Amino acid sequence: MLKKRLKIALALAVLGTTSSANALVIGAGSATGNCFPFGCSYWTPTYQQVYDASAFDAPLPISTLSFYRSIDTWSGNAPNTGIYTFSLSTTTAAVDELSANATANLGGNVLTVFTGALPTDVAPGSRMDIFLDNAFNYDPLFGNLLLSINVTGLASSGNTLSFDAVDNASDGTSRLYMAGGLRDSTGLVTGFNEALSQPVEHDQLANPVPEPTSLALFGLSLAGLFGAYRRRK
Repeated sequence: MLKKRLKIALALAVLGTTSSANALVIGAGSATGNCFPFGCSYWTPTYQQVYDASAFDAPLPISTLSFYRSIDTWSGNAPNTGIYTFSLSTTTAAVDELSANATANLGGNVLTVFTGALPTDVAPGSRMDIFLDNAFNYDPLFGNLLLSINVTGLASSGNTLSFDAVDNASDGTSRLYMAGGLRDSTGLVTGFNEALSQPVEHDQLANPVPEPTSLALFGLSLAGLFGAYRRRK
């Protein structure tokens, strides 16, 4: 029985280490606040954001996306209502060179990864985590990463809610928004798999991975189990 428990504990420890290693945030430099596409309603029909492949060191299975609210402290906490659809694909479009035609930016491997409503409360200084319905296996060798967002039944929550955004030469991201294909070099600071390795930020997180302190305590318990197993042998 003890041997079985030891195997389970080792498997959980490996899982926690893997989750932390696969987390990445893109958006360097000084951040500002921007309401597209979660905190204002005049960006439709499509929002796209491209991320430079050079920001990814290796292939990455993406299972959560995170957006940050450290700059905006003056408005309410509720994002827009409506059913959001997120898609991911590789793209040949470069950062700051998205086509005005959103369809032309999509790669052949486009995958719908999330359909649903946004969290109802994102407090200042916190993070909005989107848990994907389908993981996307991204390989930077095949091109840049493209996030596409559409929404049905969009309605303003009454707040001009802003999330952290960057606009500088080294941020590695840019966007397309609004009818007519308006484009600029701004992009939301975006976390990939951050929700798997960082503490709970709001109630959308149902099964958080332990914080580093918890993992350390877990490691001590694991060592105790291993010692007990050796003594019994």
